[in-house]
Amino acid sequence: MASDIHQLLKTYFGYETFRSPQQEIIEHTLNQQDSLIIMPTGGGKSLCYQLPALAMEGLTLVISPLIALMQDQVDALQANGIAAAALNSSNTSSEIEQIKSQIAERTLKLLYISPERAVSPAFINYIKSKKINFIAIDEAHCVSIWGNDFRQEYTRLPELMQHFPKVPYMALTATADRATQTDIAEKLALRNPQKFLSSFERKNLHLQVQPAIQRLHFIKDYVVQRKEECGIIYCLSRKSTEKISSALCEVDIKAAYYHAAMSSDERSRVQQAFQQDEIKVICATIAFGMGIDKSNIRYVLHFNLPKNIESYYQEIGRAGRDGLPSDTILFFSFQDAQILRQFIDESTADESFKIVQRSKLNRMLEFGQASSCRTNMVLSYFGEHRSEACGHCDNCLNPPEHFDGTVITQKALSAIKRLDENVAINLLVDVLRGSERKEIVTQRYDQIKTFGAGKDISREDWLSYIGQMINQGLVEIDFTEYNKLKVTHIGEQVLFEAQKVKLSKPAQVTVQGKAEKSKTATFEDALFNHLKDVRRNLARHEDVPAYVIFNDSTLQEMVNERPMYLSDMASISGVGKHKLEKYGDIFLDAIQSFVLKESTPKNIKGKTYLETYTLLREGHSPEEIAGKRALNLVTIYSHIAYLYEKGEAVDISSYIADDEINEIAVAWRKIGKPDTLKDLFGYMEEKYPYYKLRLAISFIKRG
Repeated sequence: MASDIHQLLKTYFGYETFRSPQQEIIEHTLNQQDSLIIMPTGGGKSLCYQLPALAMEGLTLVISPLIALMQDQVDALQANGIAAAALNSSNTSSEIEQIKSQIAERTLKLLYISPERAVSPAFINYIKSKKINFIAIDEAHCVSIWGNDFRQEYTRLPELMQHFPKVPYMALTATADRATQTDIAEKLALRNPQKFLSSFERKNLHLQVQPAIQRLHFIKDYVVQRKEECGIIYCLSRKSTEKISSALCEVDIKAAYYHAAMSSDERSRVQQAFQQDEIKVICATIAFGMGIDKSNIRYVLHFNLPKNIESYYQEIGRAGRDGLPSDTILFFSFQDAQILRQFIDESTADESFKIVQRSKLNRMLEFGQASSCRTNMVLSYFGEHRSEACGHCDNCLNPPEHFDGTVITQKALSAIKRLDENVAINLLVDVLRGSERKEIVTQRYDQIKTFGAGKDISREDWLSYIGQMINQGLVEIDFTEYNKLKVTHIGEQVLFEAQKVKLSKPAQVTVQGKAEKSKTATFEDALFNHLKDVRRNLARHEDVPAYVIFNDSTLQEMVNERPMYLSDMASISGVGKHKLEKYGDIFLDAIQSFVLKESTPKNIKGKTYLETYTLLREGHSPEEIAGKRALNLVTIYSHIAYLYEKGEAVDISSYIADDEINEIAVAWRKIGKPDTLKDLFGYMEEKYPYYKLRLAISFIKRG
């Protein structure tokens, strides 16, 4: 079984090895056992059901709630030579008939279907007589009230599943705490499921939180530094998406907004342009989401606070799905928390659901104010506990510098008390800094003893310090009373009993400029962008997302390894048999032509062989090439031997006769196939020059 699934992995997906625990999950499924998969976004969940679908006879059903995500998956599978289709509300009648025809002919391997369609009596009546080998339920947290995206139709999925009692079920989700995990297994009636809980850590993601101060200015500077990179900026309001998008377009960034008030056609147009890298930045509402499977997103910015850690981690998980380093930045604001709390309070949900959502929002506030490892906070939230630092979040990379903040804290606590615990954060800061705006004077807040007691501290620093006080439990926000601040019993110990307090200095956040690069690094960047252009043109021609052709990680490996021949291209991760046949020559030509440019540094690997090969194809003899390139004739023959060995169309019989090859082959094998030619040269008593020995061995090796 192991060798079969490894062969499928290489042939269809172009990878040599599985990520942990993919192989264990796949083998468990092939043994007809149910499973619950909790794996972070970008962790490789899709392969866990796509590969066993190929290994099993019959059709696999994949339940997925997002039409756009379904189509992305289908496009990617078809690009790998796998028969897949999606059945949802966007299908035309002719498309439905074509899918049914494939099912009848048993040529379809995976059918993606929306939960609404999956539980409809018409579909159940149609599909129950078909050869179904396996049912995978993606975004399984939607079945649970404890999840962050509850959907009623998910609770009805057992109505479909009961018709296939002998097939394995797999429930998958990227974000589920322990309560949600238990609920998934129960609501979907999984049969003694094996739980596969992958680490939620995404080591290629840099997690950063900073105050929501001058956000737009920071974002513009940040994105301008990364013009050729793709990113998502999540916002709470539609107005914000449009404002940020417009601001980025003004500084020559290819940006667009995306929210629920747009027409379906307009959303589709924007999403397709983003997937094909024609639009670099999408500004999207958090609530609406995008349902995309784009692998080359290099950063995710949260203009506003997410409603819970599940949403936050799912959204940042859209960055770096190809495994390359990517940034995530959250702009933290208590005002956003107030808005989110208001959304919960004013919703029509029952009170038990509201209690859960308020609790989740509080955990999000704790995350935003943390001074310890942020990754560990997320891991702990999902039931994965550890103490060592992650090394890729802001608090680990730049540990906060602590100082005795007792006096600063006492000033703030005293002001809160003297203001009768009747003000929110912004007004408190204005009082501490001695503002004389109308509201303060009218309310006579300028008469209290602590008015102006903190004028030497900037507004930004005060906001940070008060956030830390809230995080340490000295102050709490009364969300039921317009976010007014209250001093806790712990805070009273600081105020009245001289309890000491440690605060940390706010981090100085700046947009890092790009360091000057070497000639080789500059060449590699240019080649990477060239390959992206080739990919974009292919994607536009085939009307598929750009990453469906090859993801950024595969292109980066092409840049690093610079395959010049098909045999080399086949070893690049992500290049399976189908894509090698379809795209191999196109990308080889792109690499070869780019490497042959006069501006290419001379030390670039493979360039010298290509220059010789180009002259050979133009009809020049080895002697002429040696003269033109000012190289030794033996060197040119070694190039010819190398090119022949790599499978290029080199007529080696022009330089060595068949009987000479046979004689050299016998001698080479007789002395144990030595790696160097010196032993063979001596054994044959110097009968043939070195270049003929090299040519003959290349002929033998190529077979």
